Amino acid sequence: MKLKGILLVLGLILFLPPVIAQKKIEMNLKQCLEMALLHDQRVKLSEMEQTRLRYQINQTRGIGLPQISGSGSFQNFLKLPTQLIPGEFFGEPGTLIPVQFGTNYNMSGGIQVSQLIYNQSFLVSLRISRRLLEQGSIEIEKSRENTVYDVAQLYYMALLTDQLTENLAETLAKLDTLTDIAKVHLENQLILQVDYDRISVNRANLQTEVSNLKLMLIQQLNMLKYFTGIPTEDSILLTTTVFDKQTMDLNLLNPDNHLSLREIDQQKKLLELQMELGHAQGIPYLAAFGDFSYNSQQNEFNKLFNDGKGWLGTSVIGLSLNVPIFNGGQRFYQQKQYKVQYQELDLSRDYTKRLIETSSRNALIKVQSLEQTAGMQRSNVKLADDVYKVLYDQYSRGYTPLTDLLSAESAKISAQSSYIQTLIQLKIAELELYKSNGNLMDILK
Repeated sequence: MKLKGILLVLGLILFLPPVIAQKKIEMNLKQCLEMALLHDQRVKLSEMEQTRLRYQINQTRGIGLPQISGSGSFQNFLKLPTQLIPGEFFGEPGTLIPVQFGTNYNMSGGIQVSQLIYNQSFLVSLRISRRLLEQGSIEIEKSRENTVYDVAQLYYMALLTDQLTENLAETLAKLDTLTDIAKVHLENQLILQVDYDRISVNRANLQTEVSNLKLMLIQQLNMLKYFTGIPTEDSILLTTTVFDKQTMDLNLLNPDNHLSLREIDQQKKLLELQMELGHAQGIPYLAAFGDFSYNSQQNEFNKLFNDGKGWLGTSVIGLSLNVPIFNGGQRFYQQKQYKVQYQELDLSRDYTKRLIETSSRNALIKVQSLEQTAGMQRSNVKLADDVYKVLYDQYSRGYTPLTDLLSAESAKISAQSSYIQTLIQLKIAELELYKSNGNLMDILK
């Protein structure tokens, strides 16, 4: 019996589904952003592109290093080539005598070496590759900035959705108590059935709204898990508190620090190098070369390897100079194109700088306006809550009609919702202000 019991327990253990361990992870805004920067796909792709550019620099640098190659060949002439020789060499003037030259088996092998001595185009190309690496660093910064903006916005929305859910849940709890009171009043014929039904309808509507908010919060937290790489089975607790804080002074605005302008500046420097490369392509370049080879020619195959005297060596070293003279005016018109592109970048930079300055001023005005609105709505929420508490108490005592209480409840919910919506707009406006000023990453400090 004991053995059967042990086997039964083991069988249950084997066939029971595995229990997934769940962890509760507390995260403030900074921790959430740091985790997102480690896991976000956009940042990883930008970093991988930067790695590729480093390999590209090494590839370009390899052009200036010695180039070594080996070659070898084996030929088996089934029929030797024939040439016609004037008959005068054989005492038969006026005729052509067919003569076969060569051997049946030929084998050769050698090494070719070359070294670039001077090539201005190569030097400029190497600088262009390094400039592309610097431009890639800006792309990484842009990816990081976009990640911080998106995740911070999502974090604030989830935080405020949670706060609104709690507020409505408190109101729902009071409405549950109110429903019980109304039921007693209905049984004692102190209120009409329609009054009780109105409370029940309000309760059902509020319960639906709370359920929708909880669903929205779950979706927002799942998106945060996606960005931060947290397993879906774990739960997240957001610990940052949303509070009004002083915004940056407009006098601290530094448009040149904005990534868009820095990117245009990098494009201008890259274009300058391309113009320099166009000039360099008209400069002569010099290279050294060497060729070392051996060959063997035999009429018998085995003598190719056994006859040591059959291998004949050839060695040559030298210099090669290439002097570009005329290419149909291609370089001339290419330089013209570069100059037009440079002017376009200058114009684009000017427009972008003015747009950044305007966006920063507008963002600051929006933040200041929303701060004032949030302050007024915060006071309005407190006032609406105080009114609701008084009317709730009075209705419980039978001093206030139901209509006044339901109106106060609706006003309280509306005030809370408006305040939360304003806070969301305020936090997003702050993010826009920091981003337009080029200081978005400061929120990580």
